[in-house]
Amino acid sequence: MFDGMRRNRRRRSMSKRRGRSSIGKSRRSSINVAPILKIAGLVVAVAGLACVVIFLIVPWIKGEDLGKAEPTPTPTITAAPTPEPTPIAKDDMSAGVSELKIEYKSINDPYVFGDEVVFSTGAPLQSQPEISVIAVYDMITQTTTEMPGIEKKYASLFEPKISENFIVYLDLKSEYGGNVMGYDRETGEMFVMREFLFGKPKVSLVGDYALWMQQTSQTRDKLYLYHLPSRESTVIEVFKNTPFSVSTPHMSDGMLVYVQPEGESNVLDGSSASTNAEIVVMPLTESGDSKKILFLPGTYVYDPMITGDYIVYLDGNADLTSNLMYCKKNGDTYTLPEKITDGILNYAVGDGFVVYTKEKAVYIYYFADGSSGQLSGDTASSRVMLGSASGKQVVWYDITDGFDSGVNIVQHITVP
Repeated sequence: MFDGMRRNRRRRSMSKRRGRSSIGKSRRSSINVAPILKIAGLVVAVAGLACVVIFLIVPWIKGEDLGKAEPTPTPTITAAPTPEPTPIAKDDMSAGVSELKIEYKSINDPYVFGDEVVFSTGAPLQSQPEISVIAVYDMITQTTTEMPGIEKKYASLFEPKISENFIVYLDLKSEYGGNVMGYDRETGEMFVMREFLFGKPKVSLVGDYALWMQQTSQTRDKLYLYHLPSRESTVIEVFKNTPFSVSTPHMSDGMLVYVQPEGESNVLDGSSASTNAEIVVMPLTESGDSKKILFLPGTYVYDPMITGDYIVYLDGNADLTSNLMYCKKNGDTYTLPEKITDGILNYAVGDGFVVYTKEKAVYIYYFADGSSGQLSGDTASSRVMLGSASGKQVVWYDITDGFDSGVNIVQHITVP
């Protein structure tokens, strides 16, 4: 009985093993791999052929360069037309004009330097005082200071000029003669620079130097350069019997300018008899007389002034028929003169411009572009007269009511 049971168990065990083996064989035989691989290979081949056609065949047919990307076209840019330069001056430039609030009624020869205006005056409330005071008006603080230590010796004090450290002015006698005076602003000391017996010198002041022409006898004039710190003067030129000696020299920007007869520098005794005007430009440096420029403008020259590369002058003796002319530096000489205007009363130079009085108004002319405009405003009823100019500053009198109105009105503008 035990044997029968063992045989039956063995058969059931073998039957189970055979059943598991039969099921595993059926699963393996149901998945056929070969057809799948063939289809995958066909897909890869078709994709490769498409790439060849797209990236090689088509560009070759179109004639494209196979190693280069197609260039991006550059857009065409049309250059904008160059605008015309805007003139420095306008017809009416009076927008920045203001009246100087100077509390003195009598304001004589106002001269502007930086933010200061120097003038001669007297008692503040008198319209015709004794001119015994040199005063300085500060345009920033709008205050006036009388210079301490200045006392007149003769009748009146006139035509003051100012720099950072010094003031120069004239102490005039009632008829003829007087003194060219200096004043140290730091120490408050006044001093006589030179006494004169004839005429009335017109003095230029730049920094520590003053320049003027002085008549020393009936037939002789001397051109003086004065160093204010050392109180020493130098005679630059001596003129004898020449009409050009009545012309005023001028100094600006480290240069001085004056007019002489042609060939004057080659004459050892006396003066050249030439009637041709020769303009002399000399630097304010040591041995400057050996570096001077001489040139012939081909016209008469009266009262030349210099600013930067430009010289201005009148081609007549300061009458209304004279023309205001200018020359420009060109290497070691100057260009032939060009006319600015005519019929002017007076003029002064600033930084890159000349200002002048014409037909009861003050005008400006810029050398850079030849533009001009009216500074004093286009008012038919007004009347003005230029006072002075320095740097970008210009001052003038409003004389609409006349010089005898009892009050001097001074106007100012800072120009472009």
